[in-house]
Amino acid sequence: MTTTMPSIQVVAAKPGAMEVREADVPSIKPNEVLIKVRAAAVCGSDLHLYQWDESIRPKLLRASDNFKHGVIAGHEFCGHVVEIGSAVGTIMDDPAVKLAKGDFVSAESHVVCGKCYQCTRGEKHVCVNDKVIGFDRNGAWASYIALDASCVWKNDADLPFEIAAIQEPLGNAMHAAAHFPLKGQRVAIVGLGPIGMFSAVIALMHGAEKVIAVEISETRARIAREIGVHDVIMGRIARTPEERVAERARIQGLIREAAGLDGPDVVLEMSGHPDAITNSVKAVRRGGKVIAFGLPKDAAYTFDDYSKDVIWNGITIQGIIGRRIYDTWYKVRELVRQPEARAKLRKIITEVLPYTEFRGGIERMLKGEAGKVVLEFA
Repeated sequence: MTTTMPSIQVVAAKPGAMEVREADVPSIKPNEVLIKVRAAAVCGSDLHLYQWDESIRPKLLRASDNFKHGVIAGHEFCGHVVEIGSAVGTIMDDPAVKLAKGDFVSAESHVVCGKCYQCTRGEKHVCVNDKVIGFDRNGAWASYIALDASCVWKNDADLPFEIAAIQEPLGNAMHAAAHFPLKGQRVAIVGLGPIGMFSAVIALMHGAEKVIAVEISETRARIAREIGVHDVIMGRIARTPEERVAERARIQGLIREAAGLDGPDVVLEMSGHPDAITNSVKAVRRGGKVIAFGLPKDAAYTFDDYSKDVIWNGITIQGIIGRRIYDTWYKVRELVRQPEARAKLRKIITEVLPYTEFRGGIERMLKGEAGKVVLEFA
């Protein structure tokens, strides 16, 4: 095996500062596994990273020691085990699952401590000491990654590599969309980035009565219709404060009209745009539920009318981070074993590219001209 490898690194504290650079093939610790990366996907948070948004900066500054060196990006991937540390036992929180060289695997991107109050109560997804690969430490946009065995997920051998590579974000969608029961519910999804579209697949497969989506990209709206979303509301870009007020009122009215009664039972806010957050809170029915998943570019969000919209309307707002480890992964496994779900998910993966073409894939995602982009490393 070679001692160096190509990798995609964040190399400076500014927008667009990603480059393909050689890096050392990582050596593993006794509790780690070395994985040869087959493919890796581009996440919405990688777009924040590429744009150097405020919400994502602190992790990279710490990981790079203020960019005295680059940080390998990427956290959604699949690959094959090539080396196993001497202290590695079982994986996936299942004593019956053993790991062998050659196994086809994906990985949980949050490396948790297993010792904090949250971890010991089965809440590893909110571990107070978690480190996210590709942000707090080197990630998976490279030929090889060394990873704590506790993060390794063993795939079905027949799972297509491009679907195996997106299970981590699909887990985000599962954690978000299925947090509340969906069967017979009227569900609105605000923002059809890849995880928004994954959430639509989950809502449909879980028996939602109606799935409504709001999106500004014609490309993503078309994909949504192809996977079975019942109503797609096209948003407009507002240029002035007056236009923003009018557009918010228009979207809120269309969501309520499409859902019927006084609005949807569940709204999934997947974009992070302040207007989308406002629309989600105001459009949900009284007593309804809002999933807060989208990450704003800036750190703060201000409610228009907190007392009326949240308190007096009795709505529930649930923040979502990561996946429940490993409960969510088992739910994703059941989903991707279904041919209908695989077919819908494959429509969302619009590009499978050589890793050297990462920049074009990212730019098209930012423009809304692509669904999910997967990069091949082998």
